[in-house]
Amino acid sequence: MSNPNPGLYVHAPFCPRRCPYCDFYSIGDLSKIPLWLEALEREVSHQAPYWTYVFDTLYLGGGSPSVLEPEHLATVKDVLGPLKISPKAEITLEANPEDVSEEKVTAWVKLGVNRLSLGVQSFQDKALSGPLGRGHRVGDVIKAMEIVNKAKLSWSLDLIFGWPGQSDLDWLNDLELAVDSGAGHISTYVLTTAPGSALANSYASGELIPVAEAEIADMFLKAGVYLRKYGFERYEVSNFARKGAYSHHNLKYWRRDNYLGLGPSAHSFDGARRMANASSVDKWAEALAQGRTALDLIEDITPEQALMESLMLRLRLAEGAPLKWIKDSERAEQLARDGYLTKVGALWKPTEKGFLAADYLARELT
Repeated sequence: MSNPNPGLYVHAPFCPRRCPYCDFYSIGDLSKIPLWLEALEREVSHQAPYWTYVFDTLYLGGGSPSVLEPEHLATVKDVLGPLKISPKAEITLEANPEDVSEEKVTAWVKLGVNRLSLGVQSFQDKALSGPLGRGHRVGDVIKAMEIVNKAKLSWSLDLIFGWPGQSDLDWLNDLELAVDSGAGHISTYVLTTAPGSALANSYASGELIPVAEAEIADMFLKAGVYLRKYGFERYEVSNFARKGAYSHHNLKYWRRDNYLGLGPSAHSFDGARRMANASSVDKWAEALAQGRTALDLIEDITPEQALMESLMLRLRLAEGAPLKWIKDSERAEQLARDGYLTKVGALWKPTEKGFLAADYLARELT
């Protein structure tokens, strides 16, 4: 573990609509918010005796935590009281553009939120109303960005590329507007299809045609060139940031630091064991009411697995992996000659070509 301070994640599973590509656990029934808050308090009481370190990041994800009223988030803050959260902690809230208002942002800041992750996804209405199936439009995005910038919050925006019908010009336009937005962090994700999702069904029926892999690879590389030109470093496969604007919470996942996940479907990792809560508010809440946890996953990690995971994850980061972690040094040297890696001191670091082929590097070297 590179950082003795663990990260804290709280899953708020409430979302008024499900995007056609989404496979995160969420529900639309907001009447279950009181049940969720009550169960969250029980889970904190259960976990606090075991998680005694000081948390230096808190991430409120979902779902759409931004649909919660400020009083709900105030309750969450009170509920987390038994856990030790640093007064200097990075506290991130995921927000949908249509949920952002001056009143809410003011309330979020008062509650300690110092970073927003804004789910923009695209600056094209044809994408938002079409294959991405989002509830907001470009006008909502512009309004949200104005409010967040006025509040002088640190913030990140998400973009999705590779959606059916997207042109190179569309992608460059999205990148240009993202650079000019005021965000210090930009995440770029290729559109993926979860089995059984509405998008997967649209592909299967022929209603939508997936973008070719070669075109997706070209968009991936163009994003790196464009964003680097304007001061954004690709510090992880899908994540770019200006200096000092990294997501310190997400870095914990990629560096295999410890983290505690609270809420239905949330994952935890204590360095030796990985756990996941049941993906059901009712099942999770019922178990906690009975004085037990509702886990769908408990996985003990062997030392061999730990090394493989560490190497796989660090090859997704610009900081790279120590040479000593790679047993097949000859294969690494060949991958360097092929343009996937570069040796910097005692580290192997991925090139842009290596970032594009991160899964391939992991297979070849682990």
